[in-house]
Amino acid sequence: MFSIDTQILFCCMAVFSPRKTQLLWNYFLPFLLMNHLTLGNTISPLIMLDQYEGSGIRLVCTSEMLFPEIQLLWVDGEGQELLAAPAVATPDNITSSILLQPGAGHFVSCRIVSKSTKTSAGSTSVIIADIFFPSTSRWMIAFFVIAVLGTVVILAIYYILKKNNLKLALSDNEQKAMEEEIARIKIILGKEKNESQEALKVQDNFEKTMEELDFRRAASHAVNITLDPQCTHPKLIIKEKNRIKLSSLYLGLKDLKGALIAVAKEGFSSGKLYWEVEVEGRTFWELGVLTKKVRKRLESETLEKPLEEGYVSMQWFQNQYHCIGGSSLTDGQNEECAVVGVFLDLEEKMLSFYNVQLMCSIRTIPVEFFEKMYPFFNPGREENFLGVRPVSSPPRLASI
Repeated sequence: MFSIDTQILFCCMAVFSPRKTQLLWNYFLPFLLMNHLTLGNTISPLIMLDQYEGSGIRLVCTSEMLFPEIQLLWVDGEGQELLAAPAVATPDNITSSILLQPGAGHFVSCRIVSKSTKTSAGSTSVIIADIFFPSTSRWMIAFFVIAVLGTVVILAIYYILKKNNLKLALSDNEQKAMEEEIARIKIILGKEKNESQEALKVQDNFEKTMEELDFRRAASHAVNITLDPQCTHPKLIIKEKNRIKLSSLYLGLKDLKGALIAVAKEGFSSGKLYWEVEVEGRTFWELGVLTKKVRKRLESETLEKPLEEGYVSMQWFQNQYHCIGGSSLTDGQNEECAVVGVFLDLEEKMLSFYNVQLMCSIRTIPVEFFEKMYPFFNPGREENFLGVRPVSSPPRLASI
């Protein structure tokens, strides 16, 4: 935790044009600009933008437990205490959250207060403009307004032509003037069409940014994975603790009995876990999780029998993704990828797969088991190794 007073400012100028405002919304949504100032020995808690809830934004405040009787208070710009979720305290830190609604005043501060002395030991403030709250895209509204106006203009031209019977009795000058007017209107409509297309492009960029934010949240729960030689098919070779492939002695054999998989030493019964696997250049691979009961059975049988139940996975086979053990709740991209991110959320009971290069979702499968889960890996019959790699921080989002 920090030993300096932190002031967080996030603002969007209301005087900007809608296009500039939308661009700011697209690129600066995930971040708050943090400016730390050293003032004596005050302690500044950390404020994070956690997620959207309905029409509001969930803010989370975290501080170290520097002394026993500590509490976190949320106050508005006038110093009035705000209603927040009950604080969660551990021996090391304390966390509190608040749901900020649009129009409820967007300046909030999280203060560290001693329960005994009622004095503040430090605070952090945040300002969030209305543009960052979920709302209907103004560009989309503009698109429909332009479409209606275009229809009205065309009907008006038709009415004028019919009323004056210009098709039969217009003079050359009048005809020329009308053609010029029609050409001018077509130019206006063309410009409006281009602006509408640009608005749709901004909307697509926004959706892509939201997918990247979802990927970054998953990658923030990275864990280390080590393959267990005691729970690995005897025809597979383990290298460097987390790389695996089929032994070259069996590459030409078609009938290989049993589950050609390697199971991790690490098992998980709660929380959120993320790991990455290198699968580039393979015609087949399978990644997933299985229950502790299935793991014990496989280990006792030396993996001579195939998997039948108690597991959830995703395969790459015949240039397509296949979900095993459940139907996907999402239909993400279908391109072949070099590195797959696997996110096991035991709180939401979901197993998600990501394209790490594109930072977007591939598939999400529900996990309906309530016992400890173990990652497993099927490398297929390729000559190169399939490997669990260390998770690196994704690149920063592009900014203006």
